[in-house]
This record gives sequence, structure tokens and C-alpha cells, in this order.
Amino acid sequence: MQGYNFKDKLVAQTYDGAAVMASDLNGLQAKVKAIAPSAMFVHCYAHRLNLVLSQGAKCLPECRIFFASLSGFATFFSKSTKRTYFLESAGCSRLPRNAPTRWNFTSRIVSTVANNYDGLLQTFENIIADTTMDDDTLDCAKGFVRKLEDFEFVFMLYTYEQIFSETDVVFDIVQQRAMDVLYCKNRIESLLAFVKEKRSEGAFQAIYAKTADLTSDPRDEPMRKRRLTQLQDPQVRYRNLYMAILDNILEQIPQRFSNLESMLFLELVNPGKFDDMRQVFPEEAFQSVLKSYGHHFDSGRLRSELQVLYSDQDLQGNRGKLCDYLVFLKDMELDSAMPQLYKLFSLVATIGATSAGVERSFSCLKRLKSYTRNTMGQGRLSSLALLAIERTLVKSLEKTPSWYDRVTYHFLEKERRAEFTFK
Repeated sequence: MQGYNFKDKLVAQTYDGAAVMASDLNGLQAKVKAIAPSAMFVHCYAHRLNLVLSQGAKCLPECRIFFASLSGFATFFSKSTKRTYFLESAGCSRLPRNAPTRWNFTSRIVSTVANNYDGLLQTFENIIADTTMDDDTLDCAKGFVRKLEDFEFVFMLYTYEQIFSETDVVFDIVQQRAMDVLYCKNRIESLLAFVKEKRSEGAFQAIYAKTADLTSDPRDEPMRKRRLTQLQDPQVRYRNLYMAILDNILEQIPQRFSNLESMLFLELVNPGKFDDMRQVFPEEAFQSVLKSYGHHFDSGRLRSELQVLYSDQDLQGNRGKLCDYLVFLKDMELDSAMPQLYKLFSLVATIGATSAGVERSFSCLKRLKSYTRNTMGQGRLSSLALLAIERTLVKSLEKTPSWYDRVTYHFLEKERRAEFTFK
């Protein structure tokens, strides 16, 4: 990178939370920042959200037991095609495999089990009634039936389905390469507001009533049948459990995203706050950008151009995504009329929000370089990886009528020992 004069040009770096990358003492980001002081480190939003959910699942014994039992559903059906046949015969979707490093895979299991609850019960009952099943399969099927009829398991299932319905959307957003850091920050704040909203008596009562309809209300059980740890009122116990799950997530989100305060200057280009900034100029956010990137800007002119932006609604465009606003400034030739403002928007758009898109290339290589393809050459591996990573582009090219003819002609142009004839 020395040939590109990156010391002044590098404004941000984004990695996952591994110590070798993120450590302030000896991590890669610290070594880069020692050379390029403006290279602000951004911990990947997708990895941070993954940590929030994975740590939240380990906070309580009930949560650990629930997710351990849930992963058993996918394992049970993946071990036998005969078991899978019973699952598909009942009209159920296949259960995805669990992946510890990708928490949204776990959310898919939760969603699949919740949406196919009746079908799964019917599947396990059909397996138990089948006379050709082995003893291990029968024993596991009976255990899963007891789980699906257990109030605590179903209560946890619908509690996490409610949470994951929102986090899955945020996951998909923060993993997109085109997403700017400001939009991702706003989505994280909306997720926090959603969890706070669900931490209410009404939301708890709705899940409790839904679970009681599917199983049986534990308050109807005789006292002598309850375990010593469950002698208190069941509804009080499950209310405390529900609130504890949400409280842990509410605590984890601000903790994991605590460094957002160092990026206070993002508020300067937040379209939702332009009206408020017209009344009171955001001095604190303005000083934040000068502190981190002051040598890139003319502070006096930047202040003036921001004030013009906040007061003139015609300059604010359609208030969409940050990249769309940059295109608007370029089309209207405002990039030369208001260079400091254009530079600020370009800076914020440059800061990376996620490294998930980059890491997909490594996941792709793992799928391609399997044991049976171990003798594959480097050139072929690189070409297959490129096709797999850019499969969206390949799909669009395939729609071109002459696409396959051009590929075939290119293939025939190479010198080969055998002579090919293409008609």
C-alpha cells in the first residue's frame, strides 16, 4: 500500500472482533492506525449483533437448555433420509443446520419449528407408530414429542421467535456491502427501541396465552406435581424469565455498540434530524468530525455549507440513503459548488459498516476446495471461486441471448490436443 500514499487517504478500517484484528495494543487496527492516524476502526456490525444474540442465549440456564434441545431437531432429521421422508410427508419445511458463528442460522431453526409446530408433532407421532423404526429413533421421537408438549420449551420458542423476527431483518441489512454506516447505526437503534417495546406486560401475556393454548397452563397442575424449583406462581416465574431475556439483550446492545459515541459526527448527515439542526446547529457533532478528520476540511466553509443544507429543503433531495444523496449532489453539479459538504458525505459513505461480505469469499472457498477436489489447480480454483462469489452477475449475464455462444467460442480459441467442431 506504500505506493498509494495511503497515510493521508485511509479514513476507516473494518474487521471482526478477533483480538488479532481489533486489539488496541497489538491488533492489526492499532498497527495501521500508528501509520495512518485517521484510519478509524469500526467493529463489524454483523459480528457485533451476532455476539449480542449468542451471549444473550448463554445468560440463563433455561436458554442454554432450550437451544441445546432445539439443535437436536435438525440433527435428528439429518441422520436419516427415512426420517426426512416422514418430515416432508407431513408438509413441513426442512430444518436448517445450526452454525455457532452465524446466529441467524439458529433463528431459522426457531422460525421453522414455530411455523411447523403442528406438523412436527404429527411427524414424530407417525415415526412412533411406524413398526419399522429402530429403537434409537423411537426413543428420540418420544423425547421430542415431550419437548414440543412442554410449556417452558414452547414459551421460549415463541419468545425468541418474536426477537428474531426483528433481528433477522437487521442482520440482512448490516451484511449488505452497499449499506452505509449511518443507516446501519439507525437500524441498531430501532432494534433497541423494538426490544424495549416488547418488554411490556401486554407482550408477555400474549406469548403466555399462546403457549397455554398449544400445551397446558402450568397453573392448572397440582402443587404436588411441581418440582421444588417451581413452587412459586408459574406465571410470575415465566414473567421473570421473559423479562430477564429481554433485559440481557437491552444490556448487551449498548455495551457492544458503545463506540458509536466516537462516531457522533454521523448525525451531521442524518436526514431525519435536518429539521432540528436548522433550529440548533449540532456543535458537538461538528467538533467530533474536526477532531477525527479536521485536516481534511476547511472548518469555516464546512459549517456554512451545513447550515445552508439544513435551511434549504431543495438541497436535501429525497432524504433517502446516503449513496443516493451523493448521486443527487453529483447530478446537480453541487459537488463543485459545495465541496466541503460533498467531501463530508463521501467520508461517511466510505466508512465500512460490515466485513461480512468480504468474509463470504472464505466460506465459498471452503465449499469449493473439498476433499474430493484436493488436486484442483490454483487457476481453476480462482475461476470457480469468482463464479460462485459473483453468481448474481453470472445469472444476469446468462439472460443475454449470445452468452453461451461467446463462452463456447472463447473456449475453442485455446490450443488443444483434440480438435473441437462447434456448430
